[in-house]
Amino acid sequence: MPAHPLLTAMLVMDTLVLTLLSGAAACALRVVLGWSPADTSRAQLQLQARQEAWSLVTSIASWVYIAAGLLLVGLLTNILPGLVPGAMCGTGVLQACHPDGHRKLLLRFLGVIGLLCWQRLEALNRSAPLAPLTKVNARVLLMLLPILYLGYGATVLTLTGLDTSHPVDCCTALYDRVGPTIVMEAPADIIRRSAVWIFGATTVGLLLLSPGAKPLRKGRGRRRATFLLVLAPAWLVSAAVTLVRVLTPYHYEVLHHFCPWCLFLPEHAGIGFPLLLFYGLVAAEALALWALFKGQASSPAPLPAGESLIISSQRRLLIGVCGFVLLAAGPALWWRWQFGIWLGG
Repeated sequence: MPAHPLLTAMLVMDTLVLTLLSGAAACALRVVLGWSPADTSRAQLQLQARQEAWSLVTSIASWVYIAAGLLLVGLLTNILPGLVPGAMCGTGVLQACHPDGHRKLLLRFLGVIGLLCWQRLEALNRSAPLAPLTKVNARVLLMLLPILYLGYGATVLTLTGLDTSHPVDCCTALYDRVGPTIVMEAPADIIRRSAVWIFGATTVGLLLLSPGAKPLRKGRGRRRATFLLVLAPAWLVSAAVTLVRVLTPYHYEVLHHFCPWCLFLPEHAGIGFPLLLFYGLVAAEALALWALFKGQASSPAPLPAGESLIISSQRRLLIGVCGFVLLAAGPALWWRWQFGIWLGG
């Protein structure tokens, strides 16, 4: 593993997060096994005090984990390429990672989304004096812990297995495709066109189904939450495909350059970072919106902050969708405005 202060800092942050969340999970297990808010015994009061303390610790650890994830992306795209021969961006670094570095990123992304969803549920739970969702939140944290440990293990394995002695081809492999092989890309072209249409349709659907001024209520709210649960995965997949296969060449002004990692480089204003934040915001808020509705439904009485949390989650979802679309498609629309044609004719 190459030595770098920021890399060491990121691993220390990850280790601290896992240590704190392991303590929180131990308390969560006790909550699942013996939570009884109506009990006034000394043991129950001590458990309630511990749960309050570990809830605060979990919230802090969640933000540290998000910061460590952003630091990892910055390392992959701006620091480590200088240590791997032939690497120009994160593509080359991931090629040099053994085993597969993409698994590490996927697990961390799922962990971040899960922790943000836990925070929304915890805020909903704290809005009621008896905290009726405490056991539900404890189970959510226990389910998240294996994902976080797998992500930590994958991060350590890929970074310790980073091969800095053999050169990689990085983005040069993309340019090798320009030429006679392009005529064989009819299936890929169909996939790109389909992704664009799905991306457009799901974007409109998310904008229509999650107006920030209208809270989810009864049957109407249940249907809207179900539609969001269906639309959000379709939006996430189609948005990623559309960005990489259709819109990235407009950011680079180079045909057939489909590398998403170059978006994080300074020469492209690091636009990949806000794109990633908006993309993650959509994923987290869509899941949180569904979880908030389920939390309201599972509570024996309506929770005081339920509707306000749902409205704020809807607004953040709208911000994520609009921000991602504007940043991702802005260069393409500007190109069309300037030259009157799309890139490539």
